Amino acid sequence: MANDHKTPTTLEEVMQFANIASPAERRPWIGKSATERICTMAGVAPASVPADAPSVRAMLSKIRPAAHGITAKTWANLLSRFRMELRLAGVLDPNHAGSAARHPAWATLVQAISGDKALSNGLASFCNWCAAQNIYPDDVDDALVQRFLHWLEHRTLCPKPRDIVRQTPRLWNAASEQVATWPKAKLKLLSFKAPAKRLQWGDLPESFRADAEAYLAMRANADPFDERPNAPSRPLAASTLRQQKVHLRLAASVLVESGVPIEEITSLSALVERERFKTVLRHYLDRAKGQPNAFVVGLAKTLIQAADHYVGASQEQITQLKRIARKLPSIPFELTAKNKAFLRQFESDRLRAELLFLPERLVADVAKALAEGKFDFVRAQVAVAIDFQLAIPLRPQNLSRLNWQRHFVEPDGPRGRLLLHIPKIEMKGGREDFNAEVPDDVARRLRWYRRHILTRLNADVNGDLFVTRKGIRKDQKTITVQITRVIADLLGIHMTVHQFRHLAGASYLDENPEDTESARALLGHAYTKTTRIYVGSASRRASRAYNRFLFQQRDALILKRKRQRMPKTKKG
Repeated sequence: MANDHKTPTTLEEVMQFANIASPAERRPWIGKSATERICTMAGVAPASVPADAPSVRAMLSKIRPAAHGITAKTWANLLSRFRMELRLAGVLDPNHAGSAARHPAWATLVQAISGDKALSNGLASFCNWCAAQNIYPDDVDDALVQRFLHWLEHRTLCPKPRDIVRQTPRLWNAASEQVATWPKAKLKLLSFKAPAKRLQWGDLPESFRADAEAYLAMRANADPFDERPNAPSRPLAASTLRQQKVHLRLAASVLVESGVPIEEITSLSALVERERFKTVLRHYLDRAKGQPNAFVVGLAKTLIQAADHYVGASQEQITQLKRIARKLPSIPFELTAKNKAFLRQFESDRLRAELLFLPERLVADVAKALAEGKFDFVRAQVAVAIDFQLAIPLRPQNLSRLNWQRHFVEPDGPRGRLLLHIPKIEMKGGREDFNAEVPDDVARRLRWYRRHILTRLNADVNGDLFVTRKGIRKDQKTITVQITRVIADLLGIHMTVHQFRHLAGASYLDENPEDTESARALLGHAYTKTTRIYVGSASRRASRAYNRFLFQQRDALILKRKRQRMPKTKKG
């Protein structure tokens, strides 16, 4: 019936199509309000959303079902009804599930890879689409992969079409090597990475790169006996060195874009000439629309340090560069507006309670799954990570590298206290070791994780805590993305691993604004000044104190109030 009508242009028209569809088309379980309900969750009017897959996909990506009190199962049902309404209206195509298994040319191929989960799952969508289009395996080529991408993007609600298509050539080529009957033609690997906007390191003159590497090596290994008045006093951390290398590359790239011949960028001295220094800062200040910007301030510091410690600029030149840098808008020494908004969410006692008890909830889910023969090690790792971040909010790089033998001590035996020790060389400031006592509940869940999860991964129980299915240590990005995703799914909020530190510092100092030293030690800051950004709103604390004072006064005076007589009423 939907094909008898013109394709709708908005989701409001999709709703109308669903309402007039016959029972046979609609089916009793579909209902008529999935589109309206999803638009309500997204905070948009159905008439304002174009009825096309890219627009609908963008709308869905902003919805966090848990924020609306909707479980994963209910959300899956709602999405299923929504897709059916879009298909009835002609906006989406069927997903063609099972088409390959029914196609004479594809059936034997998909059966041949059915034992390999990575190949079977990864190629299922592509094989089913080809079969539905009656495209034979020997006709598959690079142009067909591009058609598949267009279909995914414009006729389905696949959340990440490019991820599916990016892996298709790689898996296809792997299947051609492993399966004798698979077509032997190889597909070209795809990359959707945007071209670099700036010159890359290898694009810069060799003399400049050599000079920059010499400077960075000097900063990495500061000589304590260097008697030069401008010699650096201490080595820079590896993360700072990486950032300074980026600053140097970008500064050189901006100068080339501004018209400076690349042949003149032969050394670091080319970056710190007065007018060129201003050109680089002006470029990034304009990009920030004149607003305070931490990146351009950091870049200016890098160039000044290079001029002072390495280039051999005169004191007058250094003074000029510093005077120019001081004209940049100063960075407010406080949390960003985004992080302030994040913390305001936790004014809700319900949300705070859900976060605090989330590790316990996750461990219970994993234990129940284990009893049923299922193994969700990722959720177990997320539980341990959140447990740690709530009790001992580590930096993401320290959390991801936790190692039982290197970082934990059991002074009273395997059932007693558990202590965490991170040597200063692994800390960002590199000034002092970090030590903390792990709370008993957290220690108990960590020991459970080692016994029941790491052993099933064939990992060393005395080695890295966060490992892959093959027992290899996970990188920082993988574990942090998994933590953020689970929190979004279960609590309906976006929370990064680093924001646990914001929550811990702000929560403690909001109640104990005078005790910055305890907060500094907890967060592993080198300086108390850094910790003070978490002290929070003085006006809010003043309001809270005044409210306590006001109600104490009321309680004290309540007994002195004159008893009010009730007004007389007429009888009858």
